[in-house]
Amino acid sequence: MSRPAMPPRRLGRRPVLDGVRGVAVLLVVGEHTGLLGHGFIGVDVFFVLSGFLITTLLLEEAERAGRISLRSFYLRRARRLLPPLALLGVLALSVDVLAYRLTGWGIGLKLLSTAGFANNWVAALNLDHGGALGALNPTWSLAQEEQFYLLWPLALMLALRLSWGPRRLLGLLLVAIAALLLLGPVLIGGLPRFNAYFSPLDRGAELLLGCLGSLVWRFRMLDLHAGRRLTELTMLALLGAFLWLLLGANPGSPRGIYLGAAALALPALILLVEVPDTLVGRLISAAPLRAIGRVSYCLYLIHLLLRNLLVQELGPLPPVAVFALTLATALPLAALSDRFIETPIRTGRRPGWFAGEDRRSGRPEPAREGLRRLPAHRPRTSPIRSSA
Repeated sequence: MSRPAMPPRRLGRRPVLDGVRGVAVLLVVGEHTGLLGHGFIGVDVFFVLSGFLITTLLLEEAERAGRISLRSFYLRRARRLLPPLALLGVLALSVDVLAYRLTGWGIGLKLLSTAGFANNWVAALNLDHGGALGALNPTWSLAQEEQFYLLWPLALMLALRLSWGPRRLLGLLLVAIAALLLLGPVLIGGLPRFNAYFSPLDRGAELLLGCLGSLVWRFRMLDLHAGRRLTELTMLALLGAFLWLLLGANPGSPRGIYLGAAALALPALILLVEVPDTLVGRLISAAPLRAIGRVSYCLYLIHLLLRNLLVQELGPLPPVAVFALTLATALPLAALSDRFIETPIRTGRRPGWFAGEDRRSGRPEPAREGLRRLPAHRPRTSPIRSSA
């Protein structure tokens, strides 16, 4: 007798994912401060995580509401992404005017390409590793994600309307990933000035890898409970391979390192979400990493600008000192941005240290009249079935 079909998994709040973000952003800061040679693989972790989360949340919305609302999705993305990006623009303009002229393009052209979310192509088509962007270089990955946000929800919505099962959608993703990875070297060979590290095709494949992981996890395509000891050993093996890429790998080009990091991030992410209580999971879920992860987006955007300003003002310093000073400067600013700018815009709550409390008494604010009573909601069946 066959087992009854299990319902799709739901994500909910996963604190370990904040820790993953914290690790990823620290790796990137370590790269840009000279502390780590391959810290750029933190970006690949971000890409896989982003594909995983966006796909899971869209599928949950489809299950709950019967459809995907593109308007709501893009509004949520705008509220999440634009405030820290605006802060970066203000900081960059202030540094350029008040401190020293930023390298690369003029500040006006930099801000224009950033606002147009085109910097992944700007970096990829440039000879000097994205030198035109200078301290705004981290925005190349934001541009890559924005283009993903424009295309993938549309493709997923079409699959829902065609009543595709998860296995058919999984097959489509495998074909798309393979095509992007095969076309990458063709593009590199056809464009002599092309910078392979910033390849939008390779990075698109990494984002789709996260989408694939979401389908595998949500629709229970793998048995993730093969025994505690085996899970622990698997996580330790993945951590060891990741450390080898970070500290010792030398495959001849960055492409092997960053694609290898994405390939390792996929099973690690699935296991961390499903079985967070492993040794590796507990380490990644440590409170300091989770705290850093919660402000990782703003920290990622502004850290290079602040690092360059510190070096400009203080002169050459050991990498450890540059790393520590960059974090000491960027982390508080990112935390203030999260408290007073990002969270109020994202949630609609008023800013301040005591948001959500009555400022006179410290007690929780009473519910607004329009929100006091919510109608009962009946979830609808997801257009994507849990079987192929």
